[in-house]
Amino acid sequence: MSNQLTAALTTSCRRLLAAGTAALLLSACANTEIHTGAGATKIEARQVVALVYAPAPDAEIDKLLFSGGDLTRAIKRLRDRHPQLKPWLDQGVIGNTASGYVALHDASRRDQVRALLRNENRDRTFLYREVSEATGHPDEDLETWLPYVSFSFGEEWIKQGQSGWWRMDERRKWLQN
Repeated sequence: MSNQLTAALTTSCRRLLAAGTAALLLSACANTEIHTGAGATKIEARQVVALVYAPAPDAEIDKLLFSGGDLTRAIKRLRDRHPQLKPWLDQGVIGNTASGYVALHDASRRDQVRALLRNENRDRTFLYREVSEATGHPDEDLETWLPYVSFSFGEEWIKQGQSGWWRMDERRKWLQN
């Protein structure tokens, strides 16, 4: 075989190998989900609320897009507290808000639920801050991104809530699911 033919075959083989490698890499990328901050926030909100309302085992929390450390501990506190919140939600004493928190619906029962609401809203605030940071919006971005996160979660707390539970809309008007 001539040197020219050997060089041509070598070049052709390298091109085929490069094309095959590129095709393999592209096919791998096609099966990879890429989440933007907004999309990941919506997914995380849907999954976290389902785990809290379910109540799911710890192993399910570890499967979230964003978990670990303080974030996982906050989700566990929310999940573990839900059985205490549920009777108050069922009775209409408290309700979920569009902004992602729980609020007092029946003012005559304020003293009975004050500490429970404070603890729940503290953990929800922490959760929203941690999700904001996990989606790439720490520090200077946090104040502009945090409302998006809290309203994304608020939508899920309400949507996944039981029929008959009270909810407060964006105009601070109480409605029933």
